[in-house]
Amino acid sequence: GWHHRSYAERVPAGDVEIDKEKVRSLKNQYSLEDVSLMEHVEELGDTVTNSIQTVFPSLVIQQILNALAVRQLVPRGPDRSELFWTILGFEDDDDALLELRLKVNNLVGPAGFVSMEDGLAGGLVQRGAVADPAARTVMPMGGPGIEPSVGSRVTEAAVRGFWKGWRECMGI
Repeated sequence: GWHHRSYAERVPAGDVEIDKEKVRSLKNQYSLEDVSLMEHVEELGDTVTNSIQTVFPSLVIQQILNALAVRQLVPRGPDRSELFWTILGFEDDDDALLELRLKVNNLVGPAGFVSMEDGLAGGLVQRGAVADPAARTVMPMGGPGIEPSVGSRVTEAAVRGFWKGWRECMGI
């Protein structure tokens, strides 16, 4: 409940059947203009392409392709916090791997396109919560509990698990 790990694994081409009519990106012929963003070097000996692990209350360990990072959120007051985002590499990384790590971190790192959207969403939620402290929000995606979801990553169980832990720490 308090901690969470979400991950995805690479499936060899041809191992999975898909209905191309139901996949919007295939149906509308969307494509990634710079496919080098999806390149990676196998270095961990597994098929995991991305792994995000949240350690309650404020630590995130991430591996997205070859981008390795640790994020720590430090409270600075009731309405402020500071995010420390440490991007990792290794002394023996060659120039090509270093370039790959930097390229992926420019997409998902602290100023990356993906992370900027995540930060905006969190800011909007916080402003909404402050605007009407008596209001309540219900997030039923994935059911009411904190049990792991099976068959879908579309769930808010991890968020509910976090707040369950927070309430226990606060004694409420």
